[in-house]
Amino acid sequence: MHWARCGRNNLQQVATFAQVADRYLAYQKPRLLGRNSYQRESGIVDDLKAFFTGKLADITSSQVSDFITERLGKVTKSSVRKELVTLKHLFRLACGEWKLLPRFANPCLDVTTPRVHDERTQHLSPDQFRRVLAAAPDGMKPIFALLTATGMRRSELLGCKWKYVDATRILLPTSKNDEPKEVHLNVFAQKVLASIPQGEPDDVLFPGVAPKAVSMAFHRVCEVLKISDIPLRDLRHTFGTWLRQRGVELDVIAAQLGHRDLRMTKRYARIAAAQVKQAVSGLDSVFLPVPEGEEPAVSHPIVTESEETKEELALTSLERWRPRRDLNPRYRRERAMS
Repeated sequence: MHWARCGRNNLQQVATFAQVADRYLAYQKPRLLGRNSYQRESGIVDDLKAFFTGKLADITSSQVSDFITERLGKVTKSSVRKELVTLKHLFRLACGEWKLLPRFANPCLDVTTPRVHDERTQHLSPDQFRRVLAAAPDGMKPIFALLTATGMRRSELLGCKWKYVDATRILLPTSKNDEPKEVHLNVFAQKVLASIPQGEPDDVLFPGVAPKAVSMAFHRVCEVLKISDIPLRDLRHTFGTWLRQRGVELDVIAAQLGHRDLRMTKRYARIAAAQVKQAVSGLDSVFLPVPEGEEPAVSHPIVTESEETKEELALTSLERWRPRRDLNPRYRRERAMS
């Protein structure tokens, strides 16, 4: 359809959802990073086109709700959320930039997004990491090592070129967030990079390695080692968790992982249960009696109550109904001087 030849009112009446969806894909193609991102978006749009077969202007909030209900019976909540994000983006464009619908005719505005509680707590222990490296194929060892030592995404590492590599850092011109990203390298990561045969500046670090091949190789290694429920993306989570366990602040972890929202960092940077137990046990110095000759760790009237504290807080029968001015230090000094 030639969009420019159609008047606005006529276009609202004749445009089908499938036509607008195709325009949406053409709009997104130069804006999405990487071929895999576009393929995922294209798959989502195909599912939307299969459900919404009529005109764009006829879609209602009730139909969007029915779509969510139907999809929840087939795929995970996380997948439904991604599909709904795409649908909302399509209607924002249709009601905004493209002027295909009135501004407030977006049927997604009143639809509730399914809540997802998929924050993973799985990560490799240092011993498991060493076992994975020992059992990994030679071609995959440096990939697994760098993913864990830097917290980089699989797409970032496989798309990284030698000209991006500096002595102690990797400078990516763009990332998943469509922003430049600086990845700092520890000594271990530097040694791993030094072990890889260096190519031309425009060559990638790992030429000819497919993303799925890396994921499958990691899955097979974990199966052999009987390490369950640890997909490849959890190497990134392992990096964040190990930093957090060393007391690194969340904003520092977010800078290395490339997160713009600290909520994402909290998802990856879980504190180990043993550390929580140790922190809670530290409160014993507050609740238990303090041995003679030692100062209490925390000073609080409930914990370190003394006779002087009782006398300072005691009120006469005349003062009980008055405002507690006696708790104001300035008032106390004035009363002492009078």
